[in-house]
Amino acid sequence: MRNHRRREFLGASSVLLIAPLASFAQPAQKVRRIAILEPGDRQTREGQWRLFELQMRELGYVEGNNLTIDRRWADGDGDRLPQLAQELLAARPDVVLVTTATATRALMQMTNKVPIVMTGTADPVATGLVASLARPGGNGTGVLALLSAIAVKRIDLLREFVPGAKRFAILGPAANGGVQAVLKQVQDAARPLGLDVRLLDAGDAATIGRAFEGVAAEPVDALLVVSVLVMHRRQIVELVARYRIPAAYVERRFVDAGGLIAFGPDRDAPYRHAAGYVHQILQGANPAEMPVMQPTEFWLGINLRTARALGLKMPQSVLIRANEVIE
Repeated sequence: MRNHRRREFLGASSVLLIAPLASFAQPAQKVRRIAILEPGDRQTREGQWRLFELQMRELGYVEGNNLTIDRRWADGDGDRLPQLAQELLAARPDVVLVTTATATRALMQMTNKVPIVMTGTADPVATGLVASLARPGGNGTGVLALLSAIAVKRIDLLREFVPGAKRFAILGPAANGGVQAVLKQVQDAARPLGLDVRLLDAGDAATIGRAFEGVAAEPVDALLVVSVLVMHRRQIVELVARYRIPAAYVERRFVDAGGLIAFGPDRDAPYRHAAGYVHQILQGANPAEMPVMQPTEFWLGINLRTARALGLKMPQSVLIRANEVIE
């Protein structure tokens, strides 16, 4: 049974105010070409990109009429990103949309001219993708996922479940620049508290399995899982249950699959907001001067069945803050 609680977790105010959609909804006279580079698979992100397309329609851009969209999906294979980026750029798009720091970097290494709009990328300053959030300075801007601050918050939530937890691990691909930035900032925040945080390098089904074998040899008290592994959520949730590790995630789909707790920004919002960025760029705005937007709405979900299976007592302080509880 699901118990819905409608609460909003408000973060820092956005550094960019998106004007009402109605003010943008003016028909474009020429056919525009945009490209989408998605590191994940179609099933995982197609719903979010559909929201983007619907928002573009609200702004007056209709695919097959005055808009052409080229799409490439890497299906979780990071080695394919440079080739896919090259294919997209060969079509001379007006704007390219992309998720994750790794995919953004692949594009930026090939062009400093074509505008790039990021949707939910991890801290682009720490990963060297932009000069600053207020003034990116290059050919990229977009919506920030704020993953480092969220990871620290998830450690706080796990410590409410497991008050004595000292040894934490982040499960994610070591080659991902965003994951490295998150790891460093979380370690910096955890060190004064006497907490140990290490990385479990995992980016596909095989390395995920090996990472958990390492946990068996060197146990951790709790685990944080990065969002780029969402396509492997069922495998991860099954392994977490097998090894009986309290784990926190950034996407609600992990909780729906049986994960303990998820806390993160509204995963749909970056795709809706990206349409506003694309429209402004198509109207002549310079991405170098368009501030990177920070998330303001967050979602907290808890799976009580999983908590009971792990023998964890549900803290009332966490329960009352939840947007959704699965019982």
